[in-house]
Amino acid sequence: FCVMTTPLHLSRVRLKTLRGEALASIAPLLMPVDPRQRPAHAHRVLWMLFQDVSDAKRDFLWRDEGDGRFMILSHRPPTDPHALFEVQTKLFVSELYPGDRLAFVLRVNPTAATRPTTTDSGPAAKRARGKRDDVIMRALHGIPRTEWDATTGHVLAGRANERDRIVTESSQAWLMAQSAKCGIEIERDKFVAANYVQIPLDRRSGRERRAAEDFGRPGGFSTVDLAGTLVVNDGALFLGKLATGFGSAKAFGNGLMLIRRA
Repeated sequence: FCVMTTPLHLSRVRLKTLRGEALASIAPLLMPVDPRQRPAHAHRVLWMLFQDVSDAKRDFLWRDEGDGRFMILSHRPPTDPHALFEVQTKLFVSELYPGDRLAFVLRVNPTAATRPTTTDSGPAAKRARGKRDDVIMRALHGIPRTEWDATTGHVLAGRANERDRIVTESSQAWLMAQSAKCGIEIERDKFVAANYVQIPLDRRSGRERRAAEDFGRPGGFSTVDLAGTLVVNDGALFLGKLATGFGSAKAFGNGLMLIRRA
């Protein structure tokens, strides 16, 4: 069996924004109602729990549970010197044996390396290979927005009709490819994908932002909620992956896989 040797801390955290609490008057500013705006706000808010080391890099994963509540997996225990949060922390201890079945939930930004479109080996090609594509959006782009029956003029199918199937199939394929590298197997018949959304996030300069808006393409990322069961093959590999997270955009609430015995 395998036990994680590097200490990790699993925390349940609630921002004190209820009526009568410390942050009630500025709750809408800290946590907007619009779920597309919350990741960027929560990203900044949760850093308040890890400011005991001024120059530290982000060494935690988090998940938004709604209503100002979060799950956090971190190398350092969170600190709350200003009593702005309700925090419950425990050591994350997991003993895993080959063959163990675990239920999981995972909010993730599923990406893969950009497919090269040229054989050029110059700087432009290197930059292109360094970019990452949303695997679900890549799959959706392969489906026409609308297909017509030329004889009757009726709509036969289209991207909207195929969306749920594509989200499930492409995210499942992506996670299974990931699982092959981190010591687990995903059970196909238990897999569920839901809540695929685009999250706007603009970190560019004003000029770059305006240019992108002219083409109707603001910056951002996508998220999808995955759930199911998995089987452990290599506990050490899997625990290492749990600590570093899955997919991209981890700083904005993605990548933390929560597990329990199935």
